[in-house]
Amino acid sequence: MDTIKTWQTIGRLEKGESAMKSTTGIRRSALFIALIFLIADVSAAASYNVGADEANNSSDSASMYGDPILIDGLPPLLCDDELCDRPLRIDLRNNQPASEKAGWWLGYGPDLDWNGMDDRLQRVISGYDSISPTAIIGDDGKKTVAIIVDYAWHPSDLEVNQISDVLNSHNWIGEENGAWLDLPESIDAIVVDKVPVSALMDIYHLPGVVVIEMQNVMVPTNDVAGKATRAMPSDVYTESAYERGYSGEGVVIAILDTGVDNEHRSLNDFDDNNDAPDTDALSYDDHKWVAGYDATSAAANPDGTQDPDDGQGHGTHVAGSALGTGDSSREHRGTAPGAYLVDIKVLTDTGGTNSQYSVSGIQWMINNADTDWGHNSSSRGIQIGSMSFGSVSSPLNPGDEGDNGTGAEAR
Repeated sequence: MDTIKTWQTIGRLEKGESAMKSTTGIRRSALFIALIFLIADVSAAASYNVGADEANNSSDSASMYGDPILIDGLPPLLCDDELCDRPLRIDLRNNQPASEKAGWWLGYGPDLDWNGMDDRLQRVISGYDSISPTAIIGDDGKKTVAIIVDYAWHPSDLEVNQISDVLNSHNWIGEENGAWLDLPESIDAIVVDKVPVSALMDIYHLPGVVVIEMQNVMVPTNDVAGKATRAMPSDVYTESAYERGYSGEGVVIAILDTGVDNEHRSLNDFDDNNDAPDTDALSYDDHKWVAGYDATSAAANPDGTQDPDDGQGHGTHVAGSALGTGDSSREHRGTAPGAYLVDIKVLTDTGGTNSQYSVSGIQWMINNADTDWGHNSSSRGIQIGSMSFGSVSSPLNPGDEGDNGTGAEAR
């Protein structure tokens, strides 16, 4: 049975933030997550130095390749039926503009043989089935994959054209037929799906490519209760945030999930009167909803006026846990009942979803951290992002220990 790695975070967005990072409002978890990112950062830096030393000591340092590393149980990467030389991926940037720190890619988690090809994709190349929810059968007879192509610098039109040429040479169906291609601003990557397996090695050899990630398959989770986090009054825990006068008033929380049914009595407004449901989220005098975005749609409107539906129910559940006002008894309130809602749909109603939507939704949230939504001065921007979802383990990654902070969603 598949297992789920949970990324349940409530992260505060700071103005001018340039990378996709999230922290949690729980002190112990915040310290734990901070340590994870610190270790990942130090590990990447150490790996970068080791790679540089290896390049300097190479008998042919100009080639910038090393011997392949063979890992027990991992099919090796082959180039024309021979073991591929391992690119050292050092000094590639050449002063080109970038959003991320040089060398981060040398600490990428699912790359035990340190060659820049996600180990899960190596297994797909060797004959395993793709687990992408958007997979179709490519011209090579295999299920297509969803990937994130990471560069040493921020990709421009040149890199987009290069990768498009490769994809088209392998009969990629293209965006006009439902494929996804996106360039997030905060990471140096191109996000694409429905990629024929036969195209992976050609993409791997494109200039500037440092890692090809397999997109994680994201599923909803939720296991944090308001009482356990000392947010609401409890017979067990003392000195809750509520008792100290904190209710989330004046804070805007973005719920990144399956969408939110903001017609629900606990989410439509602040007064908990028995209002009749209204499809217009702004029809209430004291509405909680201030903006929305459907990151699962290639035709999404980025101006914040979308109000994504929740056909699955999980996003509404999470929103209630975060900012619901409860019923008239005030018994089933969320952690911050005084907060406003921004509804960002990053998971489809059918279950597992490629991480391309999560990356898009996180980027939109970052871009709108200080947006004036035009309602009132206390509901400006986004201060908190709630993401109650995780990636599914699969036979493509046996012994999976979770993201070490180097995946696109974490960066």
